[in-house]
Parts: sequence; structure tokens; C-alpha cells
Amino acid sequence: MKLNDMKDQTFSRFTLAEWQDAAEKALKGKGIQSLHTNTYENIELKPLYTKEDVPARNRVKDFIPDAGEKITRTPKWYIAQSIKRSSWRSLQDAVTDALARGQNCLSFSLDQLDSEGLASFMVETVEDHVPAFVIEEHTASAIFNVGTASDLMGMVGVIGFDPISSGHGESGLEDWCKKLDEADKHFPQVRKIIVDSSSYHDKGANATQELAIALSEGVCYIETLCEKGWSLEKVAGNMHFHFSIGSQFFMEIAKIRAFKKLWQEVLASYGLSGERCAQAVSVSAETSSFSKSALDPYVNMLRGGGEAFSAILAGVDYLVVSPFDMVTGEVSPFSERIARNTQLILGEEAHLDKVVDPGGGSYYLEWLTEEVGKCAWKEFQHIDRAGGILASIGNGSLHEKIEKLRESRINDLATRKHSMIGTNIYANLEEEIGSVAPVKGERLSLPFERLRERANKLTGKPVAGLIGLGTLKDHKPRTDFVQGFLAAGGVHAKVGQNGSAKEDVLQFVEETRFPYYVICGKDEEYEHMLPLIIESIHQIDPSIVVDIAGKVPSGKREEWSRTGLSGSIYMGQNILEKLDELLSIWEEGTEYA
Repeated sequence: MKLNDMKDQTFSRFTLAEWQDAAEKALKGKGIQSLHTNTYENIELKPLYTKEDVPARNRVKDFIPDAGEKITRTPKWYIAQSIKRSSWRSLQDAVTDALARGQNCLSFSLDQLDSEGLASFMVETVEDHVPAFVIEEHTASAIFNVGTASDLMGMVGVIGFDPISSGHGESGLEDWCKKLDEADKHFPQVRKIIVDSSSYHDKGANATQELAIALSEGVCYIETLCEKGWSLEKVAGNMHFHFSIGSQFFMEIAKIRAFKKLWQEVLASYGLSGERCAQAVSVSAETSSFSKSALDPYVNMLRGGGEAFSAILAGVDYLVVSPFDMVTGEVSPFSERIARNTQLILGEEAHLDKVVDPGGGSYYLEWLTEEVGKCAWKEFQHIDRAGGILASIGNGSLHEKIEKLRESRINDLATRKHSMIGTNIYANLEEEIGSVAPVKGERLSLPFERLRERANKLTGKPVAGLIGLGTLKDHKPRTDFVQGFLAAGGVHAKVGQNGSAKEDVLQFVEETRFPYYVICGKDEEYEHMLPLIIESIHQIDPSIVVDIAGKVPSGKREEWSRTGLSGSIYMGQNILEKLDELLSIWEEGTEYA
């Protein structure tokens, strides 16, 4: 074929039905339905999306401006890395350095400082056109207090806190309203009404619950402040929403995109519409602490990068990328620099600061945004019918739902339905486990971190013996699986020499004298070798605990138990429960601890 002929060639067009037929042939009898998956939001995902899946009002043309059409939204965002130091001088130096190295937003915490030096710090640090971003209660309240004595009228950005998410409840709203009235006199250009759903995310809430809670809190603040004499337009213009961004890439993009649409619907229902309505949607995000681990912490850099990427694609206005070692409570200058540079790379090297709504027009993302919005709106209506956000928090129903979901997430991690690299799979036994800082929620990895801490407290490292039956090819798949399984709990493994003979097993056990062994091999080897091997082991030491790799057949459970088999290690098992049981072997046996 000549080059000119090749240029005229085109790919054949196939229908969805033709694709499904081809896919089902490849699945060898299974239907397309077998490729569908369910999310924690109870949204069923398909393997392929087409134009027909996207609602007519969300088709591609709605997301690509016509030639000459004015684009009102800028794709740029503010890098809002929060800086924390133990002295005012070191804080001043750190903030100055960060602003010189690409940070374009003033964000800091007084967690380690008193407020005596705050006034002079603010006057010296606040620059023209550099917005502030502070949504932590102690620091925000301190800034509002110094505002009465300092000239900060020109300050812009976001400063405030969320009284409901902070746990103040209905009784704290009155005091919060008074603080807002006073702050509004001295910080008229700052958004001061904060709705922060990150604490719910960090307790395990799903995307639709987060949105429903944010909408419900927003409505609560509108109703409360309008009763106090604030106009709707003033409330909306002062409001800012903050979210945590988790590891589910497309779901997190859809979450933020859906929220923007939903909040405009809420404001429109109050009578605010048009450009005023669009400008009233101010959103920030932070990378999730729920998804981070103190185990193999450098992996947190990759997690944070992916979460930051999805937040930017979703179009947030402010972004905080948490340092990878934040879980230890000792953030280093190196981790702060990497977190800041993550955003700089996404903006200046990936050029994400030059594209408005990069996901617009994607069939899958548009469909998912629509579905997340629908589910969130239903949940919002449910909260509203139950008396609003304060009632749902007060009677415990909201937290009960979130707690059930958190348990489901931990169970999925425990059974390895979901993976956390370096934590429940591919654990690094050579790393030193440092301290773990308290968090506002309960990170997913925390149960595994507690297991590793228990293993580290033992006098000697816990080691299990793995007895491989048959050739290396016969037992390696299961010995590898068991090694990875045990490593998640800080248990090392030593694999014995190949061979199924009784003498080989006796020699290995005699030489090692571990308190725990796992027999690894093919099921057919277990049928005729297992009783003999267990008997041989218990002749050496009756207290030795013996498991097999693989699930015990239901018809053999009693028989093999009588021979001395303790249990098994298998795929889909609750790894937390099993490792908790195994670590007690070394904790209770003083000769091994």
C-alpha cells in the first residue's frame, strides 16, 4: 500500500452491540455484567461509556466554549500549603521562603505558637494581591482578633472555620455569628463562612455523603445568617467549601464537579442566579489523611500526587498537598518542599494551569458526575427531611452511617479486596516504624500500623518457618503469598529446603525451632502428606503451631484438625484477624519474645 493510500484509510465504526458481542466472546461465556463494579457510593460502573450515557444537557458542546465565547473561570489555583513552626522568627522565614519558591498563598497555623506576635507577623507578611488561606479554628479566631487592632482591611482570601464540623453544634452558632459580624467589619473582602467536610471524609464517608453534608451545612448557615440580618448575596459571597480528596481518581473529580452544580442549584432555589451564582462557588481541597500510611511513608508522595492531580482536574480554587510524613507528626523541610513542588509540577510542567475543565466531554466522567450529583441530592434531601444537619448529627444517625462505611472500607483492606501498597501488600520489613501522630479521623492503615508496632515491641523479630512441599514450582506461588501475608504484620519468614520427605521437614524444624510453621504446597500433596508432616513436627515440640497455605476443604476440617493442624492462610481471609492471632504466639511464648 502506498503512502497516499494509507492516508485515506479509516478505522471501521462499530456499534456498542458489536463491541459487547466481541467482549463476551473474550470473556468465554461470561456476560458483560461480570465486568461491572460497585463503588462505596453504591454506583454501578460499566466497562465502557458512550455518548448515549451522557445526559443531553451535558453533551460535549456544553463543555467546550464556542469560538469567541468569554471564559469566566481561570484554570489557575492557589498553592495553599500550611506552614507550622515553633517560633515567630522561624515562621516568618519559612513563609517568606515558600512565597519565594512558588507558593502564591499565605497559609499558616498557630498550633505551636501563642498569638502575641501575630499582629506584627500579619503586617510584615501580608503582601498585596497575595490571598490568605486559613480554615483552622484557633488560627482563624486569632487573626480575627488582631484584625480589630491592625490595618488588614485589604486582605483577601479565605479565613474562618466551620463551627458544625468543629463540634460546636447548635449552641456554638450564636457565638460564631457574633464573631462573623465583628470580622466582617475588618475583613470585608475575605470569605469567612467555611463549610469543611474533610472531617467526615477522614472518618470514612463516601463522596455522596460528603456532598450531602456540605450542602446541608451550607443551607444551615444561609438560614442562620439570613435570620441575623445578612443578605443572601452577602452570605453566598462569604461562603467557602473545603473537601478532602481521596484516592479514587475519577470519583474525586466527579465529586467536586458535581458539588459546583449542586450548590448553584441550592442558591438558585433561594433566588440567586446567573453570574452572581457562579461566582459564589468557592472550593478548596486537601489531599486525604485517611488514605495515608505511616508504613512505607514515601509511597504517600505518590498518593498525594494522584489526589492533587484529580483536585486540579476538578477545578478547585485552593489546594493543600499534605507532606508525605505528616502522619508521623514531624514534618520535614524536605517533605514540605516535595508537597509544594508537586503542585508546581502539575501547573508549570503538566500545564494544568492552562486548561479549563480538562475532563469536560469525557463520556465516563460526565456520566459519573451526573450520578454522583443525583445520589448526593437524594442524601441531602434525606438529611433535610430528618430535620437538617444539626438534627442528623445530634441523634447520631449520620455518624452511624459513616461508621458502617468505615468498617466496610477497613474490611476490604483486611481481606485485600483493596490494596494499600506497603501496608497490606508488599510490606517492607526492613523499614523502621516511627511514631504516629494523632489524627482527626481514623486512617485506613491504622490497624496495620498497630500490628507492626506490636511486632516491633518483641525482644527478637518474629520469624515463621515455611515448609515447601514438592518442587519449587509446586510450592512457590503459596510460599510467596504467605510471605507477603505475614509481612503485613511484621512477621518474617524463612523458607525451608525443597522436599516432601519426612527427613527434610524434621531437619528444617530441628534447625530452626520456630514457634510457628506454614506448610505450603499443592492440595493433592496435602491429601497424603499432611498428617505425617504435622505428626513429625509435634514429635519435636508439641507446642508448635502449624497452618497450611490455602483454604482447608470443608470435608477435611475435622480430620486435619485432629492431626494437629491449627488453621490456614488463604486468599480473601481477614488478614487483620489472622495476624492478630499469630502475633500472640510470639507475645505469649517468652522463649520467642
